[in-house]
Amino acid sequence: MKKTTNNLLLSIVLLTAGFSPLAQGGDAVQPAKEEAPPEAKAISFPFSYTGEGFGNLSGGYKRGAVYDGLLSVGVQGDLDKLIGWQGGSFLVSGLYPHGASLTDNYVHDFNGVSNIDAYDSIRLYEAWFQQELADGKISIRVGQILADAEFFVSDNGTLFINGAFGAIPLISQNFNAPVFPEATPGLRVRWTATDSLSVQAGIFDGDVGDQAADNKHGLDWNLGGKEGLLAITEVAYKVNGEKDNEGLRGVYKLGVFFHSSETNDAFPNAPRESDAGGYFVVDQQLWRKSGTEDQGLSGFLRIGGAPGDRNTVPFYFDTGFNYKGLIPGRDKDIAGLALSYTKLSADLCDDVGEPVESHHETILEATYKVQVKDWLTIQPDIQYIFNPGACEILPNALVAGVRFNVTF
Repeated sequence: MKKTTNNLLLSIVLLTAGFSPLAQGGDAVQPAKEEAPPEAKAISFPFSYTGEGFGNLSGGYKRGAVYDGLLSVGVQGDLDKLIGWQGGSFLVSGLYPHGASLTDNYVHDFNGVSNIDAYDSIRLYEAWFQQELADGKISIRVGQILADAEFFVSDNGTLFINGAFGAIPLISQNFNAPVFPEATPGLRVRWTATDSLSVQAGIFDGDVGDQAADNKHGLDWNLGGKEGLLAITEVAYKVNGEKDNEGLRGVYKLGVFFHSSETNDAFPNAPRESDAGGYFVVDQQLWRKSGTEDQGLSGFLRIGGAPGDRNTVPFYFDTGFNYKGLIPGRDKDIAGLALSYTKLSADLCDDVGEPVESHHETILEATYKVQVKDWLTIQPDIQYIFNPGACEILPNALVAGVRFNVTF
């Protein structure tokens, strides 16, 4: 459990600065018209720091507030420019999560109020080599990689702070999967067949370990045995994805996963041969302001399921809306409203030995991301959590706070 730290004052000051009419915007999470990426440097050193102050205002386990932070640093290289290796690139990065956990200390919810909440430790994150072939139509990535960096992702959903909207709980909550903050040895292959259609598949170590126990520093590379393997395949189709297409843009993804491990710690008395499930993801522009590429209203949806006799989460659903440029003069700010529904196995909840009010946790989140500078964003956020923990009788929780992010 993390050490509790409170530092809401800094976030409030930064929030005030974020609404200055002089604040400038930057990139945003929208399925917008594609633009040519900036020319890659031979070598770069990405840096990011995210800090946030959040409080549980009512309900949950008890009232209180915390400060959370996440430092990310790395080195990234273009091997063509470095040594003449055409199509090659690499990334090595590390994390330092620190601060307190509002979920552990005050709310006791299931999904996690914050998607940067992690065990306090310096850890290796990603360490991979990538090779592109056939003019970039084929991409192969191998090394210590993440499933949630490329699979089951809703671009519009990444705006939101609650952990449910990040790595889909069908995978992140059903086994020790390679998702934030734990990467694992693996291989990902992607084929971009056309401007509209792509297919990718990945295979990963089936159990990354416990971030607070046997994998505190991201160096647990024990492969095989009862850990098994995790395999994911995903097909993505872009609507109006051609570069010169002026229609409303969207991305539709259909994915399946297979997990070969014969054990699940949440179901110690229910041996299994394997596990599998599927999901569907939609990101779609709904209305775009005339003369712009991405200002306007967009929506997203994710839905999926897995067998209830061997999974903590047999069904998950989320949906929401983002509006970019809602306030005049704030063209790059994004406002968002989203809802998630996580159903827990009835067998799991009934095993707690206490009266159970529901078998699901539902989250309603409203947020507004202010682009202060190209390198700085401020994001006030409010969440209402129905049935925190799903298997406990706790009053609905009201959570609010502010996040800031600095990226170079």
